[in-house]
Amino acid sequence: MSLERAFKRLALSPSNLCTHCRGVATSTRPPPSTRPPTSASTLAASLQTPYQPPPSRTPIPTSPTAPSSADASPQTPATPSTALATSLLHQIASTTQARQKSAPVLAQLARNLARKDYELQQFRRWRVGDVYAPHDLSGVEAAKWKRVKHKGRPRHDVLDSLAIDPRAEYKNFSLTAEYTTDFGRIKHSRDTGLRPRNQRRMAKAVRRAIGIGLMPSVYRHPQLLGEEVARRIGTQY
Repeated sequence: MSLERAFKRLALSPSNLCTHCRGVATSTRPPPSTRPPTSASTLAASLQTPYQPPPSRTPIPTSPTAPSSADASPQTPATPSTALATSLLHQIASTTQARQKSAPVLAQLARNLARKDYELQQFRRWRVGDVYAPHDLSGVEAAKWKRVKHKGRPRHDVLDSLAIDPRAEYKNFSLTAEYTTDFGRIKHSRDTGLRPRNQRRMAKAVRRAIGIGLMPSVYRHPQLLGEEVARRIGTQY
């Protein structure tokens, strides 16, 4: 019997061989269960399984005593982002409180500075016989005179407030003397502060008092004139 015939007989009657022997004889590949895993199969398995975060290395602080209530929910550990947000909120709150507390102090300082600035900008109108300090003649004080604005004509004055007609008060020597100089001259309106109409009326009252002899009609003081007359008389005799 030739070998070809023998192989044909084996092929026609495969039931004589067991399944394990026939698998070993026909194929040398390992079974699927014993195959080494490939990269494709590993990637597919990783995609099918849900993602689990790696365990945190920071130790979770444990409380020494257990919670009293059984239904107390476990506290989750604070993440770095939560801690940063909490610190920012505390910082903003502290800054707001400090700003609210310092607001009245800053307002008072601003008022004091404004008052001091206004005091430095005040100018002084000099009068004959005024007492001054060396600082009053400095460049700072001199520069303030350039910023002085000339006041307009007053609409109301002291005579309007008291309802006094100067023309009817020409006999009142104490009143007319307030609006004349030491040498008997009528003061200017910038010194008296009267509006133009009352200034003219006061000048008319002063001239009327001079006309009837209640006031001297000279530009020099009568005492000076008396001394001059006495000197002349003494030289004559």
